[in-house]
Amino acid sequence: MNFRRFLILAALSCVAAVLGACASPPLIVYTLEASGEGSAVPPAAGKIGVVEVSRVLVPDAVDSQDIVVRQGSTLVRSSRGRWATRFSVGATYYLTRQLAQRRPELLFTDQPQIEPPNYRLVVTIGALDVTANGTATLEADWLIVPRDPARPSQRKRERYTSSGPVATDQDVVALNMAVLKQLADTIAASAPW
Repeated sequence: MNFRRFLILAALSCVAAVLGACASPPLIVYTLEASGEGSAVPPAAGKIGVVEVSRVLVPDAVDSQDIVVRQGSTLVRSSRGRWATRFSVGATYYLTRQLAQRRPELLFTDQPQIEPPNYRLVVTIGALDVTANGTATLEADWLIVPRDPARPSQRKRERYTSSGPVATDQDVVALNMAVLKQLADTIAASAPW
């Protein structure tokens, strides 16, 4: 009886060892912000206006936690890396922080406000594409709506590109960040606030 129990335990140990050897590499979770990058955003006290950033709208193929690269007409998702949140949530947070760094006199927030903000910013990303040859393209339009109905809204549309390696997930993340930074630069420079 003891010998039979020994054989069963030995067989289970072998199965566990084989399954452990076949395990996939650990999952790596990425954000659109390097550590410490957002620490330069000053506190809310003393701000002269509030800009509410609505959740960024992105195409369905991009709005997931998958990190993807396009090879021809195929979207290839990373087997090891994922975004920490849906891309639209991460992009909203990242864009809000980028704008806050560029215009420190204003309070940029991606949270709904109790009182009407001075401006609402609505960003729609029509296309976001990172290709296997290392080119990132972002097409976006945005609408800035002032609280004062007598003032006109401002609508713009731009296209941004960036090039770089795509050998690792970190490379793909960097390309996504590069085109989103270009978008933030344009919005900050052209906005009426």
